[in-house]
Amino acid sequence: MAVAQDIIQSADKQDGVISILSNALVLTAAEKMRKKHIGCIIVRNDDGQVVGVLSERDIVGRVTSAMIDPSKTLVSDVMTTPVVSCTPTTSLENVRELMHELHIRHIVVLDDGEPVGMISSREILSQRLADDREVRNLAIFSLARLAETRDTDTGPHLERVREYARILANHLRSRDGFGDIIDESFVELMYATSPLHDIGKVSIPDVVLLKPGRLNDAEYEIMKTHAQTGAGTLELALKEFPDADFLCMARDIAGCHHERIDGTGYPCGLAGEDIPLSARIFAVVDVYDALVSKRVYKEAFSSVVAKQIIIEGACTQFDGDIVEAFLECEPEFVETYRQYTLSDIAAA
Repeated sequence: MAVAQDIIQSADKQDGVISILSNALVLTAAEKMRKKHIGCIIVRNDDGQVVGVLSERDIVGRVTSAMIDPSKTLVSDVMTTPVVSCTPTTSLENVRELMHELHIRHIVVLDDGEPVGMISSREILSQRLADDREVRNLAIFSLARLAETRDTDTGPHLERVREYARILANHLRSRDGFGDIIDESFVELMYATSPLHDIGKVSIPDVVLLKPGRLNDAEYEIMKTHAQTGAGTLELALKEFPDADFLCMARDIAGCHHERIDGTGYPCGLAGEDIPLSARIFAVVDVYDALVSKRVYKEAFSSVVAKQIIIEGACTQFDGDIVEAFLECEPEFVETYRQYTLSDIAAA
């Protein structure tokens, strides 16, 4: 867990800790917070000692409940007391427990007795969520990488596709029909879960998965089972953790990224919007990377050829609106592939 120093807020490069005197007007404090884009401010007395904190929430709460006039009321009448403090090296878990025990939302951070900032309960919650997401994403990618190690012909495929997925999902956010569905959380989940798209390949026999050439019809049918196997595995995990939205998206991508808009894909023959949006996005991503990458059964296509193949697949293999978005951000795909190809060569 991080320590207080990691998320100290309310510091200013010129003025140090943002503070105000207790006998100043509430309106002055509010204007200062607004100008500095901060949510709370340290209150000092005439001797410079810290005597409280004042947050926007305190001001709004008092204005609405007690009908105070911020232009006539002193900060001392509204500020939160008593002052509770910690040091920059105090763990955030200890800070959180202290806030909970004392029913307060802000703690002043003191370094050698001098205030260097403060921490709010909202900041701690944000930090904990960030820590949880980082651990989750690391676990997801490690699991995907483990499955990918059986196929030595893909290079930094996982790194590329998650970047493509983020680029394309982000671009779709601004297009009509997608903005209500795709938000920051959706984009983050696309990035985190897309590496699990081929997790079902762990069930494919080596004689098929590692065949140094094109698959025959029977072998191709075996290879196709990876989509349903991957979705089934993730569905079992989802039953154990039904509130895990990342498992839901991972299942949709793993199970449906080989479906086609015209209904001729696999494993279920879904068509149109019956295919989850995340899978429709990833279908373009996955095919693009396969086209521009060298495989044992083919040479790499140029980005120009890959783009043309995706254009030809619009409204049959791919969602036409997503293809349009892809064309608008395709230069970013090209640059992403270039960057990861160079880094892969450098590491070799």
